[in-house]
Amino acid sequence: MKNPFRKARMQILETTIAALTKRAEQLAVKRAAAKTALDKATKARQEALLSGDLNDQRALDNLQSAVDTAASLIAGLDDALAVLAHEKTEAERQLAAERERTERAAAADKLAKQVAAIEAALPGYLAQSRALADALSEIGHWHFETDQMAGFVSNAVGQVEVAANFTLVELKAMPDAIRQGRQAIPGEPAPALSAAIEPTPETQTVFMLRSAHYRDHDGRKKFAGQWEDATMPVATARRALHEGIAAVMTDPRRKQLRGVRGGDFSPRAADVVDLDAVVEPHATPQIDPDPVLRAANFTEIDRSADARSVQIEVPRL
Repeated sequence: MKNPFRKARMQILETTIAALTKRAEQLAVKRAAAKTALDKATKARQEALLSGDLNDQRALDNLQSAVDTAASLIAGLDDALAVLAHEKTEAERQLAAERERTERAAAADKLAKQVAAIEAALPGYLAQSRALADALSEIGHWHFETDQMAGFVSNAVGQVEVAANFTLVELKAMPDAIRQGRQAIPGEPAPALSAAIEPTPETQTVFMLRSAHYRDHDGRKKFAGQWEDATMPVATARRALHEGIAAVMTDPRRKQLRGVRGGDFSPRAADVVDLDAVVEPHATPQIDPDPVLRAANFTEIDRSADARSVQIEVPRL
């Protein structure tokens, strides 16, 4: 049950803290003015003592009185500000205690309702579970799986009943412990993460035969140097392979030439290719050369210029 007097007390404390804060701000303004007046009076007294008429005792007394008045005012304001700070701190402490008591009372009431719901549901669960176990047992003597289910349900009912005898006693004592500060307020369950994880865009690594510019999946412009490996979107890699600007990672030239330029690149050079400007080739599967034929290192020889004639004997009919 909610206590209306506690809510009213919290409102009183909040009003008191606001009033003390406003009063302290007003006194701080007055102290700043008093400090300005003290500095002015102190400077005037100093000038009079250094270059004024030392025989004019009345003028000197007036200057001293101005200094004393300003200093006394500052001391009084400091004392008042200290008292206000102490009262504000005490009011904030009481407000925090009231808020904690309110939170503890709400948490205790919530837990008490949850425990009552468990206690009310438990007998029905035990009775229904025993009924299920009895029904399964009637045919369990000739059906193995049913007999196993009956044994499992009976075992679970027994364990739940024994555990409930201890657990409910502990749970019933917790609401009072929470109200009295002997038990921490139960934390709320963490919200489930519902944000969908975006799939990682597909990329392909190729061996660059020429230096080139290209854009990644986020549209950022990248540079790939000649005789270096480069990871880029699959469509971009396909264009580079189709145009002979790059080679597959199994190409034998990669083993011989990778890194030979030692990073000596000029991204603005005239021979740097823009892969995004290359026309998209038709979607055809990329077939790597047969490793056995590549290792054989066959050389194609053009024999079209060799003129040859062959005579074939054909029997006449």
